[in-house]
Amino acid sequence: MKESHSRLVLVGEPLATVEEFFPGDGTFEKDGVIYSTRVGKISVDKNRRALEVVELKPLLAPKPGFKIIGSVTGFSSHYASVKIFYMNGNRLSYEYSGLIGKESFGRSYPRFRTGSLRNYVRENDIVYGEIMSTVNVNLLDLSAKEYGVVKAYCSNCGSPLVLFKKYLTCPSCKTRENRKLSVFYDEPVEKLVARV
Repeated sequence: MKESHSRLVLVGEPLATVEEFFPGDGTFEKDGVIYSTRVGKISVDKNRRALEVVELKPLLAPKPGFKIIGSVTGFSSHYASVKIFYMNGNRLSYEYSGLIGKESFGRSYPRFRTGSLRNYVRENDIVYGEIMSTVNVNLLDLSAKEYGVVKAYCSNCGSPLVLFKKYLTCPSCKTRENRKLSVFYDEPVEKLVARV
């Protein structure tokens, strides 16, 4: 039976003596003392009386081609900011942000190159896309048909918008709005994460 401890240990940190435990994976013994060989958390195998250090999962760094799910948080003159909360199917416990610009819609959507960016995404929209560049900022690609807004909210009253024919309509105040929609619009986020 293994028992994990929440305390974080560093490389070279003394953990116990060989009288208490046998050195296991992620440890080494020197002069009767067991030391950690990696950054991680202690795990004790009580049956074998072995002490191990389980390596922490490394931070997932953004790379071009990684798929993301995030929320539009605001606008500048040429870009929309996105708080990324899923990347390549992993829920992030730390924050990354990305930008949507006119270049995010690609050549296949020339009509999106004119006019305001707010015609295609708005604050609080949930978007599904791909990282196209990580030079200076995480620039997001929404040009493919599967990418775009997957959940939108009425800019008038805040209610979730419903897709009716090809328009988004607010069931509360009857407002009609446009977005660059994903083919997965209104799919539950958990199901969408499985696609990432």
